[in-house]
Amino acid sequence: MSFFEIKNISCIRGNKLLFKNINFKLNNKDLLVIKGSNGSGKTSLLKVLSGLIKPLSGNIIIKEKNINKIKDEYFKYIEYIGHENAIKSSLTVKENLDFYLKIKKNLSKKNLDKAIKIFDLKKILDIRAEHLSSGEKRRVSLSKLILSNNKIWFLDEPTTGLDKKNFSNFLKILKKHLNSNGLAIIATHDDIKIKNKTINL
Repeated sequence: MSFFEIKNISCIRGNKLLFKNINFKLNNKDLLVIKGSNGSGKTSLLKVLSGLIKPLSGNIIIKEKNINKIKDEYFKYIEYIGHENAIKSSLTVKENLDFYLKIKKNLSKKNLDKAIKIFDLKKILDIRAEHLSSGEKRRVSLSKLILSNNKIWFLDEPTTGLDKKNFSNFLKILKKHLNSNGLAIIATHDDIKIKNKTINL
């Protein structure tokens, strides 16, 4: 039995067929990397898999249940970080992280301290997000992964804007997540040097 299974998923956006009859199975510790040129459908596939948009056809199965029948339960399994950072521009970095931490009921302040340390956020905690560079915003967004206790990560171009050090930090937390029986599905142009399955769109 596979934990997560995709059966014959197809998607059409703006009258354009992006992909057709995609199938794969994932279990604990699996990483799936989605490759493709801009406009090939990588983001759309991630949004379909995470339940944010409906596919043209096909089924998404988790623990042998169709997610259409258990949407609320399914959303408790997943963490989605899109290519946009989804942080509130009017709030400081600290306020953004505090807000996110409140959503996660099983985590403590230790997780917040860890996130700040790993992505070197201490010096920018009191800066409003609207004044951050693109790389800083990405680090704030990715720090949510350390505050996440969800099993499946859906990540859209997670390493965009990261310098070498923070790219390495991201790979470390990704490896830790996988080694803790997590799953991850990532759309990226970059070389993720972790054993993975790959889909080319």
